[in-house]
Amino acid sequence: MSDTANNANAASSDDGATTGDLFPPAHVGERLAAARVAHNLALSDIASRTRIPMRHLEAMEAGKFETLPGRTYAIGFGKAYARAVDLPEEEIAQQIRVALGGASHVPTREVTQFDLDEPSKVPSAKLALLAAVTGAVILLAGFGIWRSYLFPAANVEELAQAADAASASDAAPARPRPAGAVSTAPAVDPKAEVVFTATEDNIWIKFYDGEGKQLMQKQMALGEQYVVPADAVNPQVWTGRPDAFEITVGGRTVPPLGTSEIAVKDVPVTAAALMARPAAPAPAGEASQAGTSATTEG
Repeated sequence: MSDTANNANAASSDDGATTGDLFPPAHVGERLAAARVAHNLALSDIASRTRIPMRHLEAMEAGKFETLPGRTYAIGFGKAYARAVDLPEEEIAQQIRVALGGASHVPTREVTQFDLDEPSKVPSAKLALLAAVTGAVILLAGFGIWRSYLFPAANVEELAQAADAASASDAAPARPRPAGAVSTAPAVDPKAEVVFTATEDNIWIKFYDGEGKQLMQKQMALGEQYVVPADAVNPQVWTGRPDAFEITVGGRTVPPLGTSEIAVKDVPVTAAALMARPAAPAPAGEASQAGTSATTEG
């Protein structure tokens, strides 16, 4: 009888050792499971209440806390589970700490701002996805507004061509006036009315003063006119089709701002500035005829 008792004790001791090796905090998991059963709750009910994945709840009831994502999560999950089944949270958390301290392997993980004792405070995947989509929409909307404001009717290529043309104009040396040449430009009334008339349909143009304040911006229709305000300070123009506008100063036609579809920007449009622009060169045929006529008369 004594041998039988000793063998039973030895077997019980072996089972306890085995249980201790496999499930160091088995009593914690069993305590949580027993409380759940006492409340007549299924494991899915605990998952719904705590937002803890089922696989983690199963590991906790089995005492395998070392398989959870990390120490902080294990403690937080344990407290949430305890709260759902009316067990003392801190007591359960302390038992889990002791169990993890004796585990053979505890995963180490970099702590982030979301490593909290409350797993419900960790952002869900849906919330993170919604935040990413919202940020992308805001960025796209901001880009669209920025592009439409700064580049309403001219593409990057047109602006680059305009910049190159302006640089070439600035770099070109001024042609010396022939000796004895007398300027025949008529006197200019600085208050003379400046009128832009669209010679084509749906042409974009923008007028603004020297401080960048907008005076007018629109797609002008064929034949539509715009009178530059006489009190505007240093009015300027920006358009991608300078060749599509007829300009008059005090009723007199002046040369266009350009003869091709190359954007122009920051061009002064005061009466004095427009009247001072050089006249457009005569076609080669007309120039040749004029030269022949002068020779014949001579």
